[in-house]
Amino acid sequence: MVPGSGDAPSRWGRLSRRSPDRGDVALMDHATPTDAGAGTVVLGEAEPRVNRVWTAILTLLVVVPMLAYLVWVLPRYSDELSFSLLFFIFAVAVVDLIPVPAWGGLQLSLSFPILLGVAMIYPAPIAAFVAVVGSFDPREFRREIPFFRAVWNRCQVGLSFLAGSAVFHHMASLESPWTRVVPAILLASVVAYTVNTVCVALYTSISRRISVGSVLAKMHGTAPYEFLLSYLGLGLFGAVIARFYVSEGLWSVAVLLAPLIFARQMYFRSRLLADRLAEQNRILADQARKLEELLEKEHHRVDELRELNRMKGEFVAVVSHELRTPVTALIGYAKTLREPEFADDPVMRQEFLERMERQGDRLLRLVENLLTASRIESRQLPVSVGRVLFEDLVTEVVEGLAVESDRIKVDVPSDLPVLHTDRQLLGRVVSNLLDNALKYSPEGTPCDIGARTEGDHLMFWVQDHGIGISAGQLSRIFERFYQVDSSSTRTFRGAGLGLSLVKDLLDHLGGTIEVQSSPGQGSRFTVLLPFRTADPPLVPREILEAEDLIASS
Repeated sequence: MVPGSGDAPSRWGRLSRRSPDRGDVALMDHATPTDAGAGTVVLGEAEPRVNRVWTAILTLLVVVPMLAYLVWVLPRYSDELSFSLLFFIFAVAVVDLIPVPAWGGLQLSLSFPILLGVAMIYPAPIAAFVAVVGSFDPREFRREIPFFRAVWNRCQVGLSFLAGSAVFHHMASLESPWTRVVPAILLASVVAYTVNTVCVALYTSISRRISVGSVLAKMHGTAPYEFLLSYLGLGLFGAVIARFYVSEGLWSVAVLLAPLIFARQMYFRSRLLADRLAEQNRILADQARKLEELLEKEHHRVDELRELNRMKGEFVAVVSHELRTPVTALIGYAKTLREPEFADDPVMRQEFLERMERQGDRLLRLVENLLTASRIESRQLPVSVGRVLFEDLVTEVVEGLAVESDRIKVDVPSDLPVLHTDRQLLGRVVSNLLDNALKYSPEGTPCDIGARTEGDHLMFWVQDHGIGISAGQLSRIFERFYQVDSSSTRTFRGAGLGLSLVKDLLDHLGGTIEVQSSPGQGSRFTVLLPFRTADPPLVPREILEAEDLIASS
């Protein structure tokens, strides 16, 4: 397609002309699956202006006789006007209104095989009637082409199939042997193709005062025979539609239309690859330049990835240590209890069992945090909203801390409104906050948890008297795997997950968290949570089952 035609969309058997003051004309013949510019003539601004008088005369010579013939002859075929005919008219209209987008603004209709099938099934006047009534151009609805030209488009298509149908029925019928049907189909396709091509070529030649040969060369490109052969192939597809209609009924035609549209679209696009390769070469040159710019950015990203890789290594080391410590302790206590000298010492046995329970709880909390972090990353964290009494929840969490529970002072009123939230996730928030407070507080120092009503929200806080956090580090304490002082990881256990999970879990529950802290004076974490959490989206069944399994363990 010649440059400049991008805003002059073309279709099968349509004429499209831009306004004379812009100087471009695009006139189309039958759209075939051969090349992007097939059936399109575009002339630049230096060419002569449209010869309106002779163009109008040619239009009248086609439109008036065609419409007069249909008005005169159609009453003789009134018995042919059935639901099937209305279906074919509707099918042609639908296919015409869904043109295949092609390169450079070209649009191609797929109605030719359907119309040719109608030309084989019905007499020639009926085929012409279907073509005139059913042929639609989307630009008609957008009023981009004048009414008279739209009528010309329909009539020249109708004339093409009037001639093609007459030739077919003169040579054969659908009940004839294939030795007669196939030649009749091919000749009918050639005749319909020729009539349409002549109409379009004459219109363009007269309106632009250029030779018919030049018009045909621009319409068919450099491969006119391939153009015609592809046209004949579509004609044979029309024969298949006709045979299926006769043998199987109307439903078979509807079944054939969908693959017709998609197969034609894919085939035509594959034929456009040659033209697109040239465009792609230009695009690739631009992309090469952009890649050089992106390469510089990638150098910075590599540095970031190295930092992430370092953090990953540190995290693996910390988690390995955190997992190994309680497991080693459990194994050691179990072996000790098996020794004969401890078998008869109930005091020692009870002490070791309590220690084993604490180590098991520590290990379970770490595993739960890791699994929760994984679900949050994959956006598969289930939320189950139910009635929750905050006082009971805090009591349950504190009791779960076993020996450490003696260090926790609880100040939660018993008359707090009932929460409508996820009990398990909120319990994990409270547990992680208390565990963090106990972990970073000196041995034996108390930690406080309190709550009160704040409007339609519940406010609760956890206060410790530990090492505290400097102002410069407060903004990072909710980052995944971050710890205030990497040198203290040996002193204070933990994988750096607790506070980040608290922040993520509160995001799921619609809550917020704030922290006030000073080095050496401890920290206070304040949570604001709505009494009613919004209902969550549905979660896949297998995720819920996995969550239940973890909770039961």
